[in-house]
Amino acid sequence: MSNLRAIAKDSPIPVFYQIYVDIKKRILAHTIQDEEQKLPSERDLAEEYGVSRVTMRQSLAELEKDGIIIRERGRGSFVNETPRPILQQLKLPSDKIMQSARSFVDPHPEIVQLTRFEQTDPEIGENLNYDGPIFYIKRIFRVNGNPIAVNRIWLPEKFTPQLDIVGLCVDNSLSKTLSQHYGIKILHRTNIVEAVRPSPTEVDLLKITYDTLILQISSTSFTGNNVPYEFSRTSWIGDAIRLKVDVTDIEHSLEIANLKKVEDLPI
Repeated sequence: MSNLRAIAKDSPIPVFYQIYVDIKKRILAHTIQDEEQKLPSERDLAEEYGVSRVTMRQSLAELEKDGIIIRERGRGSFVNETPRPILQQLKLPSDKIMQSARSFVDPHPEIVQLTRFEQTDPEIGENLNYDGPIFYIKRIFRVNGNPIAVNRIWLPEKFTPQLDIVGLCVDNSLSKTLSQHYGIKILHRTNIVEAVRPSPTEVDLLKITYDTLILQISSTSFTGNNVPYEFSRTSWIGDAIRLKVDVTDIEHSLEIANLKKVEDLPI
């Protein structure tokens, strides 16, 4: 079966974790669950991946622990459709998150891959409102030569024609190439920051173990016409970076200052 090839039993990454990652990808791509969001049975999945039910049970337990699936006794496993909460939406000037993070990073990231794909992956396409040819760039950020983050970028070909030929032609810089060669000016960028587990690729490139937490920043950049032109994901080693966010204008305050007396405090 095709999914058997996705599992490398001689890899230092545990088999159950490789299966966890693969099932998670299939869930996001909507290729494993049925119309009722139900997954195949534990037995069927174990046969599909060529592993024991004990190993598959461990993979499903990890998916459940991370809130990706819900297991119901006697019914099976279902995709958890409850959206993850966004605790606070912050409006930050410019791109302060990435500027701060990169201030101590070696100035020239290693370009691991620059590839053109004929069609955009559906998950990426949702963020870009686009499904045509796309360029994919994978880079490694380092500090003193040591890998600290994997940066992946998707750029629709309609904005960056022949990028695979010209490359990062302005000072080996993506931002300068986009602004000076292609005339793309960023209007604003949305960032989603979350703690996730590393993919097998990240484990390999960052030289970490599979149980290392990753701080992942997913960003969508918009042009002056408010059109998304770039989607990126940067996975930082969790214990190697801290984000400091200064908020000076909070629209949704607790309004405690309006409570004049102790007896006014809610009990």
